[in-house]
Amino acid sequence: MKNHRKNDIEIKSKLESEIFAVIKTILNLAQKYQGGSLKDNFFQKSIKNATNDLLTINISLNKHNLILSEMLKSMNYADEYYRAIDIINKISPLEFPAEIYSKSVSSSFLEIPKITSEITSSFITLMDALKLNDFQDEDLIFGLFTELKNQFNKFPGLELSKVKLQKIYQEYEHNHRRISTNKNYRDLIADELYALFNDFKRKLNLEL
Repeated sequence: MKNHRKNDIEIKSKLESEIFAVIKTILNLAQKYQGGSLKDNFFQKSIKNATNDLLTINISLNKHNLILSEMLKSMNYADEYYRAIDIINKISPLEFPAEIYSKSVSSSFLEIPKITSEITSSFITLMDALKLNDFQDEDLIFGLFTELKNQFNKFPGLELSKVKLQKIYQEYEHNHRRISTNKNYRDLIADELYALFNDFKRKLNLEL
């Protein structure tokens, strides 16, 4: 029990250090950019990388049942965090829309790990269903496609990926009768979904 508690404390301490480091990086980048020592492209790319780091941290917090707001309070670091969020909020080229980072709805940031997990599950379930050799249920594919689209639409940003998913769905919708009779066609749709799934993971800079 003592070892387990010690491990929990170490994990929390590690995540606190990561939060501090990422927020400090964002604030320092903004200060240098405002001072004219950073070019636009470098600043925007660096902020996006830091944003991906924040997303990774949030997924780790969710995994270990830790709450960001409580950690910020214990660290006495909430003001700095929201200053960093405001900076991210102003970087228009980022794929994530501004509303996810605004202070008024910052709690939605904590929902990203859950949504990511649901999207991953939906992708895998649909691809597995399409790969079945003894496939017989066309309604199942329709339901799984609909669920994946609904989950994907919950994720903020990644508009290009959403367009790609819609195109795959339209291809399926126009040729849905082939799903139950043509395994090669099912494999083709599954491969297109797999490519999009890998693209989704790459854009999050995560290994899920």
